[in-house]
Amino acid sequence: MMELIYFTSKTCGVCMVLKPKLLEAVQENFPEVNIRVVDVEEETEFTGQSMVFTLPVVIIKAGSKEMHRFARSFSVYEVLNKLNQLTKNQYS
Repeated sequence: MMELIYFTSKTCGVCMVLKPKLLEAVQENFPEVNIRVVDVEEETEFTGQSMVFTLPVVIIKAGSKEMHRFARSFSVYEVLNKLNQLTKNQYS
């Protein structure tokens, strides 16, 4: 199962602008992908275990394996493109 993890914070302006656009686009185009939103201030242990040191960060996992990581500067299109590649490979 594919999972998208979005690391955010209430004080991250970029996160607040990007999050609704990205989550809507992923839900619309990849309904089979599980989405988890992580507030780094509330889930500090998981954030540290995930080695997240900047924001925003998006991690795409297949099972328990990290397939790709986007950090700081990326677009909705880049994430959708990578999900498209990964889902094609997963079901081929």
